[in-house]
Amino acid sequence: MVFARSPTRFADLMLLAVTVCWGVSFAAIKTAMDHASPVLFVAVRFTAATLLLLAVWPWLMRGEAPQARRRSYRVLGDRATLRWGFLMGTLIAAGYTTQTIGLTTTSADNSAFLTALSVVLVPVLVFLVHGEKPARPVLAGLGLALLGLAMLTRPDLGRTVTGDLWTVGTAVAYAVYLERLSAALKRVPYLPLLFWTLAVCAGWNGLLAATIEERVWAWHPHLAVALAVTTLLSTLLALYLQNRFQGRTTATRAALIFSAEPVFAAAFSWAVLGERLTGGSLAGALLILGAVLLIELKDAAALNRMEVRP
Repeated sequence: MVFARSPTRFADLMLLAVTVCWGVSFAAIKTAMDHASPVLFVAVRFTAATLLLLAVWPWLMRGEAPQARRRSYRVLGDRATLRWGFLMGTLIAAGYTTQTIGLTTTSADNSAFLTALSVVLVPVLVFLVHGEKPARPVLAGLGLALLGLAMLTRPDLGRTVTGDLWTVGTAVAYAVYLERLSAALKRVPYLPLLFWTLAVCAGWNGLLAATIEERVWAWHPHLAVALAVTTLLSTLLALYLQNRFQGRTTATRAALIFSAEPVFAAAFSWAVLGERLTGGSLAGALLILGAVLLIELKDAAALNRMEVRP
């Protein structure tokens, strides 16, 4: 089989599956917000995902040696795993919660393209943390992204939608998450890291739902479907595949694959919700997608030059 001889291609395919799972989630969450408050929804979603991960843990480790299976449980209490898991769970909580709050007032299309800004923000983060100055194509991409952001968040002649601003927060939180995840996967096993990521996110949202949110939960078929889709696909499966396979391909290839998320989200939003980007919003979305592709294709070209250098 082709993928058996090419682990990198198989990892890329798995990350593409992650992108599809995330694309489905925007429309699903949008329908759920008519029947549940956003923070409580995220808390229930991540609590269910945490419990399901514990349930399927022996199955996920079935191909490992008995010693490796025992070690996977022991590592759960390791100090480094707890530290990295707390950080990853906090960042995921910030990203998913702001995204869900944003979807109460903005469209699924807008949310998807604004979330894609996280890929554009990574070079800025690297510059601030490591002092690596962005190259000219990166600066050009940032300019396009800012212009697209202005057009996308002001679709009706100057009125900024509050949900768009919440979703910009999502992009910032997820940019930090992407940068830190690569470091975390080099230091701790992916499965214990995933467990604490899910558990910490559930804990943060449970605390916030109990203390500051006016909780709403009205069972409805749309809410049940949205909870199932987001728990199984865009939470448990997507984060499992990302944690397991992102370390097997290059960061550039992974980010380029993730940049397709708003395309899948727009397709599912059109099919499920009938949403269509028009006018200035469509132009802004295209500018953001163009900025993402400009930056990632620049990095891919640089990587190819490194790979062919003798």
